Amino acid sequence: MKLAAAAKPAVIALLALALFVPVTMIQGLIAERQARRDEAVAGIAHGWGERQTLAGPYLAVPYQRTRTEVVRETIDGKPRVRRTERTVSRLLRLPANFGLADTTGRIKWGTPRLVIGVTDPGGIRSVSALVIGGREHGFLPGPGDGAAAAGGVHAELPELRAAQAQSLQFTFSIEIAGSEAFALAPLGSDTGVTMRSGWPHPSFGGRFLPLSHEIGTQGFSARWQVSRYAAPGVSDKQALAVSFVQPAGLYQKLERASKYGFLFIGLTFAAFLLFELLRRLAIHPIQYAFVGLALAMFFLLLTALSEHIAFAAAYALATLACAGLIAGYLVRVLRSARTGLAFGAALAALYAMLYALLQAEDYALLGGTLLLFALLAAVMMTTRRIDWYRLASSRAA
Repeated sequence: MKLAAAAKPAVIALLALALFVPVTMIQGLIAERQARRDEAVAGIAHGWGERQTLAGPYLAVPYQRTRTEVVRETIDGKPRVRRTERTVSRLLRLPANFGLADTTGRIKWGTPRLVIGVTDPGGIRSVSALVIGGREHGFLPGPGDGAAAAGGVHAELPELRAAQAQSLQFTFSIEIAGSEAFALAPLGSDTGVTMRSGWPHPSFGGRFLPLSHEIGTQGFSARWQVSRYAAPGVSDKQALAVSFVQPAGLYQKLERASKYGFLFIGLTFAAFLLFELLRRLAIHPIQYAFVGLALAMFFLLLTALSEHIAFAAAYALATLACAGLIAGYLVRVLRSARTGLAFGAALAALYAMLYALLQAEDYALLGGTLLLFALLAAVMMTTRRIDWYRLASSRAA
């Protein structure tokens, strides 16, 4: 028995909502694959090098200060003097004239050192010798300053003296392996940084943004200038940072595509209803369900293929498979090869527009909104002259 004309749209709407369940399950599968991908990336980063923050270079000077405490007391009516010596060990960082304002007590200076802090020392591949005034100083493992840096290297400079204020010009190179991001903590009084990279999609972050930058298809360049008034003291929290992001990764594209799944099902079902009303040809709810499942299958097929071949090729194959399957099925259901192929072509065109949206990172929201508006406007303008009450009555009769 045929369903009443008034009840048919309600049944189709419930069926469309039911088909949202497999689409949601596919979205969950994509999220699971994304999580596994992130775990794999984290495992590789653990062995190769994680996010790196370079602290310094800065000068650190260890010292010991000895103070003598004098206590005068009277014991059995006789004055006594008791002296107690206390020694504390400290480390001065970034000192100007070794930066010691309080000179009370006896000071024993240790060997000054140039410190380079690295958050993940496992990523240090090589460090050249430190050259100061034509003399070379080899770097030693460890930062030599556990309070300010967790890892890194340092070079001892025994020729420096506390009593002498002097400017040091030095050069060295360091090769560091890392993943996803690089940051530099501007620990000097005034810090200037110039960075160049072949990565075309940088994301600047941290406490300080670049003073100027240029981004192109061949990479980027950026320049920072941080004054002593903006970043006083030693702190690797006030870093300038660059993240090397992938603007539209595979699973991000798959997630965006799957969000349009319910839209595809809704538009297709709406087109079927219009076709039923206008062409007086009944389509059974089971046939609606088969077409809806084929539409949902597109996103699962796209996910499976894109993990093995390029995303564009996977998208093309999934589109051909699903649009071809639906077109061949509708040729028999609608009893017209022309109409069935037209539905398949329209669906393929819709998939093509979705692909263009997935590639437009900056304009994806705007493009998707305009697409929905255009589709709604097309349906409204096409059906504006239809007398729905009379059409429904004739359909029921």
